[in-house]
Amino acid sequence: MHEPTTEPRPGTAAWWLARENEPERPRRRRSLTLEGILDASLALLDERGAAALTMRNVAEELDCTQASLYRHVRNREELVTLLVDRAISVASAAPPEDADWAGKAAWSARRFREHLRRHPGVASLLRGTERLGPNSLAGMNYALGLFIGAGLSPRVAAAAASSLATFVIGSVNFNLGVDTRDPEESRHRRQLFRSRDASVVPLLVEHADTLADLGDDEFEVGLTALLTGFRALIEND
Repeated sequence: MHEPTTEPRPGTAAWWLARENEPERPRRRRSLTLEGILDASLALLDERGAAALTMRNVAEELDCTQASLYRHVRNREELVTLLVDRAISVASAAPPEDADWAGKAAWSARRFREHLRRHPGVASLLRGTERLGPNSLAGMNYALGLFIGAGLSPRVAAAAASSLATFVIGSVNFNLGVDTRDPEESRHRRQLFRSRDASVVPLLVEHADTLADLGDDEFEVGLTALLTGFRALIEND
């Protein structure tokens, strides 16, 4: 008696390997491509959010049947996996040549963060997503090159690269739906902090003006702390 075969979960190493070895699926509409599907999915995310990213809605965006989509992706989970991998590729762009390893890492981190801020729907899908696609691996290879070149062992370099990516993604997800650079948001925060009970949260009341207008300080302080820690690892690794 044969045991039932199970399909590997989209995003796992087994899934990416299996996808590479799949025969090309027949296409009835030459105009419908995987890149076109991903473009439409990103537009849908930007306009309506992650909850609206369904195979039915993507098909409606492309004016095609869901069956046409299934020739490229089997389900929403595969679609999300491929879309996330393509979004990650933005961090692989070449930074300024005259920067040192820390400058290049910071440049890539800021670039990736700004891309996710422009596409918050993508940021919301990055939680728990494996970074094993071709674009993701290229980004990982780039980060490994930076940290190994700076003097870290491959094991520590991989951990450093992963922690930096996790920080960038987490910083965006933590502030989804809130623009801390918006003057109106700052005004409302200032009003909220000042109106609290000073006996309960005295520091928030006392420093309301400062805390209401942090802008990008939260991200920049965290990025600096990480890079400073990496320097310490380089000295001791």
